[in-house]
Amino acid sequence: MNVSLAPALARRLRATALRINPPLVVGGLLIAALLACALAAPLIAPHDPLATLLRSSGGKILPAPYPPGTPGMPLGSDTLWRDMLSRLIYGSRYTLLFCGVAATLRVAIGALLGMLAGWYRRASRPIDLLVSAWSAVPSLFFAIVPLLLVNRSGSLAASTAAFVIVLSLTGWAETAVRCRVAVRGLSVAPFVESAYAIGLRRFAVLWRHILPNLRDLLLIEAAYAIAAALLLVGELGFLGIVVGGSVGDAGASSVHPIYAEWGSMLARGVRDRGAGLWLLLEPLIAFTLAILAFNLLAEGLRRRQ
Repeated sequence: MNVSLAPALARRLRATALRINPPLVVGGLLIAALLACALAAPLIAPHDPLATLLRSSGGKILPAPYPPGTPGMPLGSDTLWRDMLSRLIYGSRYTLLFCGVAATLRVAIGALLGMLAGWYRRASRPIDLLVSAWSAVPSLFFAIVPLLLVNRSGSLAASTAAFVIVLSLTGWAETAVRCRVAVRGLSVAPFVESAYAIGLRRFAVLWRHILPNLRDLLLIEAAYAIAAALLLVGELGFLGIVVGGSVGDAGASSVHPIYAEWGSMLARGVRDRGAGLWLLLEPLIAFTLAILAFNLLAEGLRRRQ
């Protein structure tokens, strides 16, 4: 190779390396794997997540749980003889669905209030007061009280709706603050003056020109919101509060069996950890990887700006 080309090639390689966005790549691959598990669960799960898979020895049924590495159960079983791998795969459907819907509502609430606060001066002060008051309440405390009250009713629909609503109402304040700052910065941009010059009204400028310019910010906020919702679901699982009821030392209270969901698996793992530590570690690892994936995606999107 021509020696004179070596410095140019080295510079090109360095420039290519700088353009690589590791958080975006790693986060995107992890999320793609999670979505593949959720969408293709019936195809890739080795068993029905609700089926009891009994193993016997010497004509006697072996007591559950079965440890990881049991034939046909690479991740073992829970205390009801159900395959942990299948439950984790199917559980990604419900957990990601709940957190995705909650994150969408959270970002929508925060973006709406943030845009109003940043665009209309009269709305700024009351919205700022609301944001300050809402931020003063810890998310976990805000979630525990209404969920405990609703779960006592024993209604699956009410518990599921309450879970989504609570997840969506915790964390929107941060999105509102960042949207307000972004809107105030865009309000003095030249394209805003041009929009006024052609006769657009104030609300039309906000809707047609300011909102599209918040797209990248809202994508980042959505990724962070899903990670935060997953973290809150995991924290509630540690406390035994799950979708459809609660899990305590005395067992499960009004937990609908259709939910092979990570939060309920984590709650049962905390309760049954004496029977097998994998019952706690496996859903905990699932939560950790999912939270890491969406945080990496958000960081990668932020670096692209």
